[in-house]
Amino acid sequence: MQKSLRYNEGHALYLALLARKEGTKRGFLSKKAAEASRWHEKWFALYQNVLFYFEGEQSGRPAGMYLLEGCSCERTPAPPRTNAGSAGTREALDKQYYFTVLFGHDGQRPLELRCEEEQDGKEWMDAIHQARCGSGLALDGVWVWSVIGCV
Repeated sequence: MQKSLRYNEGHALYLALLARKEGTKRGFLSKKAAEASRWHEKWFALYQNVLFYFEGEQSGRPAGMYLLEGCSCERTPAPPRTNAGSAGTREALDKQYYFTVLFGHDGQRPLELRCEEEQDGKEWMDAIHQARCGSGLALDGVWVWSVIGCV
């Protein structure tokens, strides 16, 4: 398995544009922030084996990207609720679909995500699972990365 990927900002922006227009899966997900218990809604686009996220659906520039090589994706339970907030808010949050993307790299923090509907969450998990086994990034017809031996 290749240990590094060489790309520049132009490549990333081009792939992000392709992801926004032709991505396998696109839509809003909430992403857990680095600080505990804060969630931020972002617009995600999956293209081949790269998951991009944007501040909003109309944002032209990605806020970040994740390479999905060798990752795993699993359903996670809703986090425990505090007494803060109304009962209706807590109940709505408990009905959301939570899942986590775990990366095979030392020191890389898991990506915790949630969405409103269970079916949408299952579709995201399936798309991420398929993407992690992709054959690489195609950039102007040239493969810049390949994943070998994914099961």
